[in-house]
Amino acid sequence: MKRMLDMEDFPMGTRVTTPSGRTGVVTKHRGAESKLDHFQRVTVLLDGPRKNDYVTLQPHLLTKNPPDTVGEPRIEPCK
Repeated sequence: MKRMLDMEDFPMGTRVTTPSGRTGVVTKHRGAESKLDHFQRVTVLLDGPRKNDYVTLQPHLLTKNPPDTVGEPRIEPCK
């Protein structure tokens, strides 16, 4: 049986996919806000044209993505 994901599974800066298929980066962790609210939440900055497009979801709804390597230059070995 698969274990439920927790906030610790998504450190700040982790690339994730939301249930709707959108991708983004984890920017904030939120714990239980009150006595009646026992859920942990993760705030994600979504990719796209809008720079303040955030969504807050429970960690078990997110899927980890491999880190982006687009900005990293590839160095070819000399022959």
